[in-house]
Amino acid sequence: MKIRYLLLLLGIIAVIVLIIVLNKHKKINITNIKSISFSYNNGYALNSDVLYKIECSDKCITTIVPYGTSRDDQKEFIVDKSVLEDIEKVLNKYNVEKWNGFNKVDKNVLDGNSFSIYIKMSDGSKVEASGYMMWPNNYSNVKEELDKIFNNIYENNIEDVDLKPIIYLYPKNELDVSIKLGYPNKLTISYPKYDDGWNVIAYPDGTLVDKNTKRQLYSLFWEGVNTVSDGIREDGFIVEGKNISSFLEEKLEILGLNDREIEEFIIYWLPKMQNNKYNYIRFETVEEQNKNMPLIVNPKPDTIIRVNMEYMPLGNKIDVKKQELNKVERKGFTVVEWGGTVLK
Repeated sequence: MKIRYLLLLLGIIAVIVLIIVLNKHKKINITNIKSISFSYNNGYALNSDVLYKIECSDKCITTIVPYGTSRDDQKEFIVDKSVLEDIEKVLNKYNVEKWNGFNKVDKNVLDGNSFSIYIKMSDGSKVEASGYMMWPNNYSNVKEELDKIFNNIYENNIEDVDLKPIIYLYPKNELDVSIKLGYPNKLTISYPKYDDGWNVIAYPDGTLVDKNTKRQLYSLFWEGVNTVSDGIREDGFIVEGKNISSFLEEKLEILGLNDREIEEFIIYWLPKMQNNKYNYIRFETVEEQNKNMPLIVNPKPDTIIRVNMEYMPLGNKIDVKKQELNKVERKGFTVVEWGGTVLK
């Protein structure tokens, strides 16, 4: 009798375990998404936290913190629900439902990268996953495609903004330098924080020391609203996405950038441009840049190089007059600034 009860008890336990296992591995259909949140960061690098979030009720509100900005500068936009259909295609293409329950950590890395994702469907089902230096299958593909979707939302909804202008200083000898921007009210972000200007000690190799914080820097960073960009103009260049790297190498050298500056420019802009079928590109004149954001440097440099690239992704090739660029030579105390503006 005891054996019979024992066998019955074991059978009940086996059924319960089986139900738990089946529920744990029950297929989740990622469809009719109600909300999604995806975030990742690159260790403790400055402003390396990225956040994408969409929540839908009567309206779909998306919150975006793009790479290179802080959480204090997050933007919110109303988006069409069709965006969720694009996201669902990506998630199902790479079987993200299989990520559910993924939670792995590499404890041997102290300053690494991490991610988290939370997806909730209208039927109440959900997918949750996170990792620290450990990634589920197809993570890099999903990250790349979600980056594209949300970056397009961001760039299509914000004002024309000068993105990633950074300033380098190259004096002939160690030099105390003051840098001011003509319209600080147009700034949206800066580092070090712009407070009535920057005051630095500059060295011939480009190294800077912030006189307020004593921190060592290699450049000064700002972004701000561009009020002189005006869509596609009569001149510029039409460049296929696959040819962006070679095009920028050639043109930036003409405009006076050195190898390091060219590399940093391309590293920032290449991911935004190489997958476009065509790109309209135009380099703003120094007069246009000075009108939009005067740059005041004291003591006065011998050479100032300002490069601001306007660009617009294109689905089809168009005809524009080829822009003429003049070769720039660097002499004496040189100040270099580069950035770009995504045109609407």
